[in-house]
Amino acid sequence: MILLCDISDYIASLGIAKKEHCYHGIMPDKEEESIGTYPQKRGRPPDMVIGGLENKSYETRELSFLVHWNHSPTDTEKAAFNLYHALRDTANAKVNGHTIAFVKMSHEEPIAVGADEKGVLEYVIECMFYIRAEQIEKEERKG
Repeated sequence: MILLCDISDYIASLGIAKKEHCYHGIMPDKEEESIGTYPQKRGRPPDMVIGGLENKSYETRELSFLVHWNHSPTDTEKAAFNLYHALRDTANAKVNGHTIAFVKMSHEEPIAVGADEKGVLEYVIECMFYIRAEQIEKEERKG
């Protein structure tokens, strides 16, 4: 299973935000020019695999990213689109022993969600990560 911290490490490796401004689960200090990684709140049924779990070729994670940037609408939109395009273009990326095969975007573009209580502008990006099965098999054997 790929964890939020693994995805956050991948986001940090993209160079859009500083590593220390890439968070997962919570964004404690709400520093400007930060990106948060969160599980999506809506659930979906588990994938059913014909022939059993040993035939599963991938796992998925539905995630949301909060691009919490600055007071400039232009800078914030650029950062959100940079992340959106980097995620959309992901192919066979290696992160902490996992292979992210690809990322399926949930919307045509980042979603503007306004500003926080300090006026820092924010965008949300929703997507589904597809992770190769070789990682699943290794973890199940450890389990």
